[in-house]
Amino acid sequence: MEEIFREYKESDYEQCEELVNQAWGLDKIFSSEKLSGFAKLIYTKGSVLGSNYKMVVEDHGQVIGFIFGLNEHLNKPRRNTLFGLMLLWRLIWVKGNKSEKKHLLDALTNHQKNRMDVIDRGRSEIVLFVISNEYQGKGIGKRLWSGFRNACIESGVKSVVVETNKLGASSFYEKIGFTHLANFSSPLHELATKGGQACMYEYKCK
Repeated sequence: MEEIFREYKESDYEQCEELVNQAWGLDKIFSSEKLSGFAKLIYTKGSVLGSNYKMVVEDHGQVIGFIFGLNEHLNKPRRNTLFGLMLLWRLIWVKGNKSEKKHLLDALTNHQKNRMDVIDRGRSEIVLFVISNEYQGKGIGKRLWSGFRNACIESGVKSVVVETNKLGASSFYEKIGFTHLANFSSPLHELATKGGQACMYEYKCK
C-alpha cells in the first residue's frame, strides 16, 4: 500500500460518496436509484458542508477512507440554506416509491428531533467517518482519528462526540477511548441497521 493522508478536495467527493454507499448499503435500502442518490447526498454532502476538518487517505490515487469533523473552536461552517432548499426540492420531485419517500423524510425529521433531545448540535464532533471494508483493521482509522483529536486538543476542545450505532462502529470508538453518553430512538438508523440502537459517544480530551 502507498497510503497518503491529506486534506479533502472537492474532486474527492464522488469517491467519498461511494464509500458512504458501501458502508450503509443505500442502493439496497431504496428501490429507486434517484432516492438512494438523494440519501447519499444527505449523508455525504451534508457532512462536507457541516465540517471544518476534512481529511482523506488514498492508496494509489483511490480514496479509501476519510474523516469529516467539526471543531467548535475553529470557524464554524455557515448554515447552507441553499443546500437545504435544494434537498427539499429534490425530494419533492425525485421519482420513486411514495411510501419510501415519506418514510425517509419522516426518518430524517424524527432522527433530528430525538438526537437534539439528547445533545445539542455545535459541539466538537466526528461528523462522518468511513474506512473502506478491505482497509479496515490496518490502523488507518486510528491515524485519521488521531489527527482530528490532536487538532481539537491544540485548539482547547474539552470533548468530542460521535453518533454511532451499537451494532455498528461502537466497539471501534470504545477501543480508541470513547465512552457511551446516551441512547436515542432513530428510524434513520433502523433503515441501515435493523435492530440497532442509535447512540452518542464522547471522548474527553486531556
